[in-house]
Amino acid sequence: MLPVFSSSQLRAALSRYWGYDAFRPGQEEIAAAIANGKDACVVMPTGGGKSLCYQLPAALAEERTAIVVSPLIALMQDQVAQLDKMGISAAVLNSSLSTAQRDRVRQEARRGRFRLVYLSPEAIAQDGILRWLKSLAISFFVIDEAHCISEWGHDFRPEYRLLNRLRREFPELPVAAFTASATQRVRHDIVQQLALREPYKFIASFYRPNLRYRVRESSLDEQEAILLESLRSIEAGSAIVYASTIRRVESVVEFLNSNGIPAIGYHGKMDSEERRQNQRLWSGDKVRVAVGTMAFGLGINKPNVRKVIHLALPKSIEQYYQEAGRGGRDGLPADCILLWQKRDAALIEHFHSQIESEEERERAELRLHQVLEFVDSDGCRQLEICRHFGERPKWSSCGKCDACAGVPEAPRQLGEAKIAPQRPSKRAGRRERREASPSAERSSHPELWEALRAWRLEKAREKKMSAFVILFNSGLDELCKKMPSTMDELRALPKFGPKKTGVYGTEVLEIIAKYRGTKSNAAGV
Repeated sequence: MLPVFSSSQLRAALSRYWGYDAFRPGQEEIAAAIANGKDACVVMPTGGGKSLCYQLPAALAEERTAIVVSPLIALMQDQVAQLDKMGISAAVLNSSLSTAQRDRVRQEARRGRFRLVYLSPEAIAQDGILRWLKSLAISFFVIDEAHCISEWGHDFRPEYRLLNRLRREFPELPVAAFTASATQRVRHDIVQQLALREPYKFIASFYRPNLRYRVRESSLDEQEAILLESLRSIEAGSAIVYASTIRRVESVVEFLNSNGIPAIGYHGKMDSEERRQNQRLWSGDKVRVAVGTMAFGLGINKPNVRKVIHLALPKSIEQYYQEAGRGGRDGLPADCILLWQKRDAALIEHFHSQIESEEERERAELRLHQVLEFVDSDGCRQLEICRHFGERPKWSSCGKCDACAGVPEAPRQLGEAKIAPQRPSKRAGRRERREASPSAERSSHPELWEALRAWRLEKAREKKMSAFVILFNSGLDELCKKMPSTMDELRALPKFGPKKTGVYGTEVLEIIAKYRGTKSNAAGV
C-alpha cells in the first residue's frame, strides 16, 4: 500500500528539489493523483512541465522505484543527469550501456538505490526484464510518448502495444501515461490499450499564446530568401530548421553557411558521435541554427528557440504541433514558419504507397488530408490546431498568426534579404491571403462555390467523414475556375482524378450545369 501525500508535502518537495514555490497549472493535481496511487492520462504541450508531474511523486516514494518507459535515449540520459544534480537518484537501462553497466544498474535497483529507472519500450518485451522488475519495490509505471501506442497516432510503434502486459503482470501498481500530442481518438486508445482504471485525466489547452504561426506556399527561391531573412533577424536565442530528407538537410546547411549563417546538420546517416557533437554545439549556443529531419529535437529541452522553420509539409498535424512546440519553451515569443510546395504532398504520397497495410495506408492518407486542409485554410492557425485535438475554444482569433494578423510580402529574389515589417490588420491580412491563392477564383463564381460547398457538406454528413476528405477548398476553387462540362474534363483536374470522378462526377457536373443554366437565363440567353 502506497503512502498518501498531502499538498504541503508536494509543495515542500517542489521547493526542495526544483527550487520553485508554485506549480504550473495542472502539475500539483497530476502529481497528487500519481503519488496517491491513481492511474493517469495526461496530455500536456511540449515544454509544459510533464516530467515534474511524475518525477516529484517518485522522489517522495522512499525505498521505491518508479519505472519510466521512454523511446528517447537522449531524453533518458538528459533527465537522469538533471535529476542527479537535484539530488534525486535515477538511472538509465538501455542499449547505450555496456553489459557490465546494465548488470550494475539492475543490482543497485534491487537494493532500492534509485527513485526512477528509465527503460525502453522494447525492454518490456524481455522476460528477463519482467523477472527483474518483479524483484523491485516499484512505486508506479510511467509511459512517456504514450501516443505511440495508438495506430491512430502520428508515431505508432508496435513495441508500445506490449506495454499492456504491465497491467497484467503488476495489477496493483498505478500506470501514468503522458504525451504532448494526442487527439481525442488517440487518448481513448491510450486508456484502452494500457487498461487504465478510472484514470485521473488532464488535457491541457493546445493553445500556445507565445507562438506565432506562419504558413506560406512558396517556391524554392522564396523559401531560401525567407529562411535567410528570418534567421538573420534573430537577436538572441536559436533556431531549428526542419527538412524532409537527408539530402535537403545537407543542402540547407551548405546554403546557410555559404550565406554567413553558421549551421549544423542532424540526420540518421550521421554517425552517433557526430550527431552528439552537433547537438552539443547547438544546445550550448555555440551554433545558433540546427537543420534536421524530424528526429531532431526529440527529448531536447532548450528554452530559447526563437524560430522553428519547416521547409516542407509535415506528415501530420500532431507532428507539426510537436515540432513547432519546441519553440518558445521559455514563454517568450517564437515564430513557427511553415513553407511548403505542392510537390511535398506528392513525396509524402509516394512514401504512403509503399506501406503494405491497407488500414495503415488509409490512416496515413487521412493525416495528409488534414495537413493539406490546415495549410489550405484561411482560418486562425491556433484555432485550427486546437480543434484538431478536440478542444473547442470560445475565442475565434489569436491575433498573431498569418491568418489573423497578415504576413509581409516575401522577397522576390535571394538578394532581397530584408522584408519590411508590415503588420496589416486581421481583415487586410485575410484579403492578402485570398488574393495570393487560387481561392481568388471564388470571387468570379461565388454562387457556384457555395453550391459546391453545400454539396460537399451534405456528402460529408451522409458518409460520416470530414468535408475535406470529400474535396479540399482548393478542389472547389479548381471546379469554379475550369467549370468542366464532361467527365473527361473533370478527370483531368488535379484535385479530382479517376477515383473521385467515378464516385462524385455525375453530381458535380449536374451542379455546374445547373449554375451555367441559371447564369444563361439571367443573361437572357
